[in-house]
Amino acid sequence: MPRLRFSALSLGAMTLVACQQGDGPADPLFSRGGSLGTPSIEGTYEKRIASMDDGTARVSHHVRTPDGVFELQMDPDTANTIDLQYETRVRAWGDPLDEHSFELDELEVLAGPPVPLIDPEKYPYRRIATVLLFWNPANQGPGNNQVTQDMFISADSTNVFYGENSYGKETIAGDVFGPYQIDDPGDCYADVIADRGMQAFVDHGHDPEEYRQFMWAFYPGLACGWGGLANVGSVEAPAKYSWYNGNLGCVVRAQEIGHNYGMGHSHSYDCPNGVITPTMDGECEHVEYGDPHDPMGGGCDHMNVAQKAYMGWLEDCNVVTTETSGTFNLLPTELPCNGTQALLFPSGDGRFYYLEYRQNYGVDAGLEGVVLHISGTFNYSPSPYILEAASDGGYFMQPGDSFTDPTGDASFTVVDMFDTHAVVDVTIPGGSGEPTCRNGDMPEMADGAIGSLECSAEPWPLDTAAPTVSISYPADGDVFEPGSDFTVTVDAQDDRLITEVELYVQIVGVDDMPQPYFKVFEAPYEYDVTDIPEGTYIFGAAAFDGPNVTYSDGVTVEIKHVENADTSGGSGDGGDSTTAAGDETGGSSDGGGQDSSTTGDPGVVGDDKGCACNQTRPSGAGLLLGLGGLVLGLRSRRRRR
Repeated sequence: MPRLRFSALSLGAMTLVACQQGDGPADPLFSRGGSLGTPSIEGTYEKRIASMDDGTARVSHHVRTPDGVFELQMDPDTANTIDLQYETRVRAWGDPLDEHSFELDELEVLAGPPVPLIDPEKYPYRRIATVLLFWNPANQGPGNNQVTQDMFISADSTNVFYGENSYGKETIAGDVFGPYQIDDPGDCYADVIADRGMQAFVDHGHDPEEYRQFMWAFYPGLACGWGGLANVGSVEAPAKYSWYNGNLGCVVRAQEIGHNYGMGHSHSYDCPNGVITPTMDGECEHVEYGDPHDPMGGGCDHMNVAQKAYMGWLEDCNVVTTETSGTFNLLPTELPCNGTQALLFPSGDGRFYYLEYRQNYGVDAGLEGVVLHISGTFNYSPSPYILEAASDGGYFMQPGDSFTDPTGDASFTVVDMFDTHAVVDVTIPGGSGEPTCRNGDMPEMADGAIGSLECSAEPWPLDTAAPTVSISYPADGDVFEPGSDFTVTVDAQDDRLITEVELYVQIVGVDDMPQPYFKVFEAPYEYDVTDIPEGTYIFGAAAFDGPNVTYSDGVTVEIKHVENADTSGGSGDGGDSTTAAGDETGGSSDGGGQDSSTTGDPGVVGDDKGCACNQTRPSGAGLLLGLGGLVLGLRSRRRRR
């Protein structure tokens, strides 16, 4: 395996192993004296980005071992040479500094990151557990219901934000848990907070394997020097953790999750007298979070088109690159479109200019104009800079505004702007070739300019249609012999997608309300019941689509011995379902685990599923939320995560 040689650096909490003879590196570049006795740690690599309070960003490198996480300490020049993917397996050689850090001499790559064996969907929904933590009862932070609204339900929620930005390709689904009380971490050790939060999560009966990502929001805030922190992953293999230091606002929620998907920050330049100079990086000051209209910068408007292209939200002829002059149609970045939303042409310094058209839609309310960024390729995490290219010194160019590349000869002019599109002239002296789409196709022509004008009339809308769900087997009133085996089958449908179906069971005379048993994340939604004892049982199900939840009517079955009777069970459909949108007065999208023993919310007594006792209850034998121990030999037939 390749070995990367570094100068002295340090690691965070990891298992330390003194190297024995034969464990030393075989690479002849490893020449430090006494290396065979040098301690090493082995684990998976994590890169983290911290959004610092002073407006800068701090990148750190970590190794996760079975016994903890170590931060690798090294000089900045060395740190900049590390370019490994999330969860690459590594061995670090050096010296421990404390239980959280390790001074690195050399780093060995043992194996690449895990590759999914089966990944049939390009955009599987993002299943996230948002866990609220506190250690001072006087400062618990926002309540479970409020954060549920902020994450999944309200018109400005993270779910809606990512849905609109991705044109419906991304669904942020999951639950909000807590607030859970943990021991005071005493210092800003992110991994200690995550470990204690995970223990509280498990202690409250939840399964970590049901969630791909975890957001740890803790209160009160600590003097960390950062407000948000995230592991950096990729689009198809997102990193698992992000941290929120007393702050769970729109920008930090969208940004830290974005880092999990591999997005970097969106920058700007602070240039002398506001003029973009030929040597931008030399004469213009880099502003880390300088893009005010992108959550990867400092605002909660749409992400810029370089970030969208990286995420794969802009496909085919949504992205057009030209190295020749022409007149182009540019469609609003806020709408699902088949035409050009990112127009690229080369700059003189090896990067590309990205043109986009902002319009007064959705989260971009109040914005209008052609916006210019400069960035590297979008095939990897881009580093986009927004440019003050408008004639008024701002970012939103209007008809008649022009820009000329200060490092080359290319230029463009905004010819006209309409509600449906903008028209721009691009001039590239000596250019050649033809404009091409991201997939290699040629863009269409429309109204005498390059690029289709086909778009939806509105942004991707908030999902307000709740799923439908019913128990299709067994039927209400069915009778089974004691010790029988059968399969509970749930029919769940939605106009977009079902993110999960959860089965509930109530044993009459034993449980006060139905108890949750299993979640299934992919059809068929089936649950095997084995060796069921005598009694009366009510089965019900809840279906989720992200922001909405629907509860089925209950199906009552009798388990008893009946002489000379047909006890094979029927085939009823479970009756009509009762639906409720996931909000503070109906449904269970508050989701997850509000701990009534610490929150003191009225009406919640020993209920770990949030404010379930305050929810609108379905009539008849309809499903109520609760949490209790398992009493049946019950399992899901097919459990997917």
